[in-house]
Amino acid sequence: MRNKQDKKATFDAIDVMIRHADKGPSGFWVDDHEGCGNPAIFPEFDEGLKKGWLVQKKHYVCPWNTAIMYGDGHGNINTGCYHSCSIDKARYLSAQELKEILARFKTRMENGDYDCVDHISPLLTEAESRHIEKRISAEQRKHERCREQRRQERLKKAAALGAKYPDKESLLALHYGEKVSVLDYGGIILFDPASRRNVAGAEKFSYDDYLDVQFASLGKKDRTYFADCFFNEGMSRFKGQIERVKPKHICFKRIFFSGTYPDGTAFDGKEDHVWMDKSGFEEYAVGDSVSFCAEVYRYIKTGNGKLIDYGLRNPTGIQKIEAYNLPSDDELIMQDVEQLICETCFLSERCNRNYCIMDPKKKCLLKQEMFRAIKAQTDKETQK
Repeated sequence: MRNKQDKKATFDAIDVMIRHADKGPSGFWVDDHEGCGNPAIFPEFDEGLKKGWLVQKKHYVCPWNTAIMYGDGHGNINTGCYHSCSIDKARYLSAQELKEILARFKTRMENGDYDCVDHISPLLTEAESRHIEKRISAEQRKHERCREQRRQERLKKAAALGAKYPDKESLLALHYGEKVSVLDYGGIILFDPASRRNVAGAEKFSYDDYLDVQFASLGKKDRTYFADCFFNEGMSRFKGQIERVKPKHICFKRIFFSGTYPDGTAFDGKEDHVWMDKSGFEEYAVGDSVSFCAEVYRYIKTGNGKLIDYGLRNPTGIQKIEAYNLPSDDELIMQDVEQLICETCFLSERCNRNYCIMDPKKKCLLKQEMFRAIKAQTDKETQK
């Protein structure tokens, strides 16, 4: 009884698809703002796509299932359309081709061809399959030509920077003028032209000046932990002890804070000798320890050429706290070692991130070796 109802619903839907073939193919469901349902053909899918609701039309089988479109050896009709769907390829079919294929599918379903799926003949003819692949190839070539054209246009605009930083030519070709951030060796480059408005001291920079100072800053020593906070939201309050007080500024001997990476991993960080505007700290004196929230921002540092660095501003929720023990540099290095081991572990695909399954002895030796290497490098950089 259910099969008869599902077949009747499928026939009715196919008839609608045939009448509206000029609007492209449609499947039978949408959910979580995605799916194969075409709201231009079935308006009920529109609300589902906008609100993320599950909207599903009753059906027996779908003509765009990979196993049905291409026959035995392609897809798997038993897993359902979500895991065996070729509607993206059906979108390369013309309205007339869609009508013919849907009519063919309807006839086969009426004849009971899909009642037993042990053997499925391809719904598409060989010519139709070839047409789809040719159109896909033609579209890919068109997109490649457009990408190359945009690439050359970017390189032309960035000619001066390309001459100054020839090793950055590939980055400039891909991202110059685009609203993207790119992780490069030595730091992150913000290519979005609008992002320079939020860099203190860069208000009068041209776009090329802005990229120039970012390139020059790559690999240079900066406030790394503040940079982590800038690019990763979710940090806790800052804590610090006031070391110096001047008429308009104060200096913290060390700022300590916790942060959270996008994957949820927490980290502790510290920065030494941090200067801030005195506003908000007027009632505090040298030696006081305070806790506060603040905005991490980028600014142009001019002590030794123009470079980008990170600082704190606009403090809120300032509170005096008891003196506390900060984690030592060695403890922070060991934290970084733990994270590196976790990120690069060959067992990561089988790890639940709650209990380490690496051999304890091997992990201990690896931690010691990595700690010594990082410690030596850190000491070397400090001496410079």
